[in-house]
Amino acid sequence: MAGGDSVIGERIKTPAPLRPKPVQSKPLEHAARVAEMRPALVAFFQRRCRNAAEAEDLAQDVLVRALAHAKSLSPAQASGYIFRIAVNRWRDRGRRLVSHGSCVAWDEKSALAVSDGFSPERVVCGQQELCNVVLALQELGERTRDVLVLCRLEQMKQAEIATAMGISVSSVEKHLVRALAHLARHVDAPRASAGLP
Repeated sequence: MAGGDSVIGERIKTPAPLRPKPVQSKPLEHAARVAEMRPALVAFFQRRCRNAAEAEDLAQDVLVRALAHAKSLSPAQASGYIFRIAVNRWRDRGRRLVSHGSCVAWDEKSALAVSDGFSPERVVCGQQELCNVVLALQELGERTRDVLVLCRLEQMKQAEIATAMGISVSSVEKHLVRALAHLARHVDAPRASAGLP
């Protein structure tokens, strides 16, 4: 205060408290930021629903909602907000499927192809092949049959089978080769004599 000026009666201005201002992005910047998220959203939904068209639809729905509501968010906040919308949209889809059931598109060509594959002749042929396999399995020795079942049906590794049965891995391999050759002879021979592929 120069020259005897007094400060009495003057109000001291205090600065206003600092509050974060909402980020007001331009509409085009906001749209571009949201559009950049599209590939990630499509991948997010495709991993879950395993249907590319549905994933595209869900991602589009999320993008429309994000464009309408996330205008005042920073880029980091917008990304989290958009994926929160995506998670909620996925949950809504799950609830809707539970309450309304799922829709399967009818395809006339697919229906005919399926019905052609299961003609009465094909069913009888399949039953005969199954009987041939069962008879061939019954003709195998017990240990050979056990090795085949453990390896091919139970999906056990040969080393595990050897340990479980108390035999060597090479014995497991020999039993498996013997069983497969026996099945091939008994199942393929009737098919060849009937003229089937």
